[in-house]
Amino acid sequence: MQATSAIAGLMFALSAGSALADPIALVLDKSEGVDVSAFTELMPGDVVDLGATGHVDLLDYSACQEVRIQAGVLKVSSEGYTAEGSEQKVLRAGNCLQADSGTDSEKADKGLTVTLRGLTLENKKAASLMLRFDNKLRDQYDTVFVSFGGGEPKRFDMLDNILTDMPNREPEDEAVEVELFLQGKAPDYGVVMRTITIDPVQVGRKTAVVIVK
Repeated sequence: MQATSAIAGLMFALSAGSALADPIALVLDKSEGVDVSAFTELMPGDVVDLGATGHVDLLDYSACQEVRIQAGVLKVSSEGYTAEGSEQKVLRAGNCLQADSGTDSEKADKGLTVTLRGLTLENKKAASLMLRFDNKLRDQYDTVFVSFGGGEPKRFDMLDNILTDMPNREPEDEAVEVELFLQGKAPDYGVVMRTITIDPVQVGRKTAVVIVK
């Protein structure tokens, strides 16, 4: 499976406004008629009118949670977002890969398991992994190498959100181990490894978004 070129172009453009302000949340899904695109990052100053019945599903970066905002008006500021005349519901914990995740505090290669969930838009055929690095990691590291299932690592700069195609899986009920090698900035150049397991293919979003902290 491969990501469509339209999604790839959108994903690599997501951080274009990061020099001006930090994004607050990522739109994962939305109902018909809501004037915002899926996989758009919400920035301070953004306003989304959900009307009487519309909704958006967000990945809240600070809380690392997926939330649904139903109806009303969503307003974004540098402190977060507020929803006027809306109902809010936490859908699930977000995919958040932290240095202290896992069970063994002495190991650096701790990870998490990511389950892909379905996206009901035209780009639902995409199969991609999006990695978003928090500001602390961007200060310490400038390069990341991503390896699927022990394959040859692909090199990416950490200045942008990273979008990489999922590997083909035969059979599709097998899990895929993903290794991230974070390379430190000069003069340190130290390397830290984190791991992610992509669950077997299930009904769910074909693009997995992981916050790396």
